[in-house]
Amino acid sequence: MKRFRGSVDKPGLWPRKGGRLSGRGACRFATQVEYIGQRRTRVEDARLVQGQGRYVSDVAWPGQLVMAVVRSTHAHARIRAIDGSEALRSRGVFGVYTARDLGGLNRPMPMGIVDTSFEPALQTPLAADKVRYVGEPVAVVLAEDRYLAEDAVEKVRVDYEPLEPVIDLDEAAADRVLIHEARGSNVLGGFEHTVGAGEAALATADLVVEEVLRIGRVSGQPMEPRGVVARYDAEQGVLEVYLGTQSAHGAKGHLVAMLGLPPEKVRVIAPDVGGGFGVKMGAYPEDILAAYLALTLGRPVKWAGDRLEEFLATNQEREALHRVKLGVQRDGRIVALVDRFLQDCGAYTPMGSLIAHTTAINLAGAYRVPNLYVSYQLVATNKVPVGPYRGAGRPQGHFVIERMLDRAADRLGLSRIEIRRRNLIPPEAMPYDTGLVLRTGDPIAYDTGNFPEGFESLVAALEPRLEERRRAAGRQGRWVGLGVANYVEISAAGGFEGAIVEARPDGTFLVFTGAAAQGQGHRTTLAQVVAERLGVPFESVTVVEGDTALIARGVGTFSSRTMVMAGNAASQAATAMRQELLAAAAKELEVAVEDLEWEAGRIRVRGVPASALTVGEVVQRLLQSQERVRTEAYFSAKGATYGFGSHGVIVEVDPATGGVSLRDYVMVHDGGQVINPLLADGQIIGAAVQGIGTALYEEIRYDPQGQPLNTTYLDYLLPGSAEMPEFELIHQRYAATNNPEGFKGLGEAGIIPSMAVVLSAVEDALAAGGVPAFFAATPVTPEAIFAAMNQGGVSHEAASV
Repeated sequence: MKRFRGSVDKPGLWPRKGGRLSGRGACRFATQVEYIGQRRTRVEDARLVQGQGRYVSDVAWPGQLVMAVVRSTHAHARIRAIDGSEALRSRGVFGVYTARDLGGLNRPMPMGIVDTSFEPALQTPLAADKVRYVGEPVAVVLAEDRYLAEDAVEKVRVDYEPLEPVIDLDEAAADRVLIHEARGSNVLGGFEHTVGAGEAALATADLVVEEVLRIGRVSGQPMEPRGVVARYDAEQGVLEVYLGTQSAHGAKGHLVAMLGLPPEKVRVIAPDVGGGFGVKMGAYPEDILAAYLALTLGRPVKWAGDRLEEFLATNQEREALHRVKLGVQRDGRIVALVDRFLQDCGAYTPMGSLIAHTTAINLAGAYRVPNLYVSYQLVATNKVPVGPYRGAGRPQGHFVIERMLDRAADRLGLSRIEIRRRNLIPPEAMPYDTGLVLRTGDPIAYDTGNFPEGFESLVAALEPRLEERRRAAGRQGRWVGLGVANYVEISAAGGFEGAIVEARPDGTFLVFTGAAAQGQGHRTTLAQVVAERLGVPFESVTVVEGDTALIARGVGTFSSRTMVMAGNAASQAATAMRQELLAAAAKELEVAVEDLEWEAGRIRVRGVPASALTVGEVVQRLLQSQERVRTEAYFSAKGATYGFGSHGVIVEVDPATGGVSLRDYVMVHDGGQVINPLLADGQIIGAAVQGIGTALYEEIRYDPQGQPLNTTYLDYLLPGSAEMPEFELIHQRYAATNNPEGFKGLGEAGIIPSMAVVLSAVEDALAAGGVPAFFAATPVTPEAIFAAMNQGGVSHEAASV
């Protein structure tokens, strides 16, 4: 069994605000109990672990047809012809559909975000004349069940004219082979930004280190693959779509745009969703096709992707090539950072320049970087399209600065800890304007936090363990190393979220929000906020999420934004509900609101205990004159939230096998006001595990013909519990200044520095064994470790003696 040592709060960092509500006049809003900040288990868990969850695959309607997809077997080819006649003759097959059958529907699908910075290359639901990656949909089959549909897919004949694929980023940028001929280039867009003197400042540095850094391509691999079920209710004239999505309202917008239906005639429901991690964002061909066919045929249509399709047809991320220069003074202080990078977009750009731009604005990390120049180019390749995966550019930006600091420290003869100490932004510099800019146009200005304090608490937790670990491992012939890294999690930049609080006649409350969860625990955390703001038992609040028919407006769950946006909206709606119920009670009891107190689900006249009403009785009185008792609020934060953090890990390297074992992993994170520390711990640890996977195990590999080489869990390695270290968390709490509750994001915190910190620790372990090494690419596999040992003149055979 792997262990979790626990989490520690740094006390007294900021006065907890919001524990007591304040209202008009002198009315007491004391609630007797506080739910915000409590470690509560998720209310979702009992249902899910008993198999009572309802996922897309569990949705079935009478007369339902099952859709299966014919996918390209070539990375780059022209489609000469498609013959579905044999499939049509197969038992139970209802139809075979190609691009020609879709008519005007087969046009470019909308981007998942608004991005006017370049002309996107957008995918159509089915490839018409040309395929650009292995797995691209070229036709669909409808049949009575999944087995018949899959069998029929094998009988659809596609005549291809193979074309030369382009896989390598540099080769693609050279434009020898064009993927989108009409564009005239594989470079689809670009960006540059200068802070201070930019690259020119390198001339004033005492040392300039240069590296080419490569981050491997990875697949998000949520537990539940993508899926969709659509049906058309002809009587109501409503298209109802059950979709495994992170944004029900975003998906509704895509369907409205593609199908030409009025918004009120489309309902999207996100049922239980088994993981998202960013890959369940945006418009996918299968979603559009299932909805269109259900609408056209008048029969429900279902598609449930399998694990192979998750590898072949779900957006991937990370892959980029960075050419970096870091200028420093002799004492290690940063003079300038320059990064020119190529972002692999895959064959299309479903999420615009989001990944590249987020990478660019995270390059400074937690450090004072007075001069910076960054430019990127968006490059098309014959691979699966790129979209967000947990972190969505944040890990890449921090990977660059953290790796370059390690390189500079080694060249200067400084410790990797010390060079970070000398460059961290001090608390007296807050608010600190980085000179970088959000996509919204708002400046990136860190508002609160004590970065050096957080870093020193990390160092203090790990340094005493290092020598003990080294002594113990040394006796067994293994090498031990320590890595550290810092970060700032930029979260919740742009958009809004809403919440509706509805009072029920039995004294309970429903909360509706468009921010659907995929395992985060929103039904618990939002209930904690509402229960505290109302002053009612936690058990009396039920959260309903991800249904566009229940709340008209919403954005979704991504970018560590839900508690910042939906949490504040829920707080405001609950506060308004409390005020409405107090006003109604005052009228019923014939007293002023100021004379009331609310306690234990009862509203009573102060000093007259017998003159009281239960909350349910107040609601019942209101329902005599109105249809519902509900309040609604929408919240949009100005700018972003900025949560500092530090990671440190002690690793062991076995020189005989090249294997890496992670021993102690300590994380510091400033999440502002944390609603539920137990769930916060889970989010941070889970994200760190995914980052460890990128650092040591995961990479989607392609051969020169663009064929993916590892599309099963036998050859695409994911980290498991057996490989994980002991985790320890230290929570800092500096309130965000851009939202009343002081919430900050934390869902992506764990993954941001974890790639860099693991690579640094492995290098330190090798150095302890006399092997100098610098890893400029992920993942660091045993083969990479052996190569470093051989280059350093140490063979693994000799080291194991």
